[in-house]
Amino acid sequence: MEERDRMTRELSRLGFEVLPSKADFVFARHPTHGGAELAAALRKQRVLVRHFDKPRIADYVRITIGASTETDRLLAALTRGLEHAAPS
Repeated sequence: MEERDRMTRELSRLGFEVLPSKADFVFARHPTHGGAELAAALRKQRVLVRHFDKPRIADYVRITIGASTETDRLLAALTRGLEHAAPS
């Protein structure tokens, strides 16, 4: 639960909207970057998240909660990706 809360806080700090969750994952979206774009950019950095091209959730990525080192790696990859990506 602590790691999920930390991830939610840090994603929010990066500008993401994070849906409330009590599960071992969160759904998050960024206002200027689409879900497919984020998933592809993270994949290039060898960070895997789920993206579902379905109505209502296509803008979101599903991020599984893992160890703190995995959260750190995800956040670093997102920070790099958001700095270098043009908004969609």
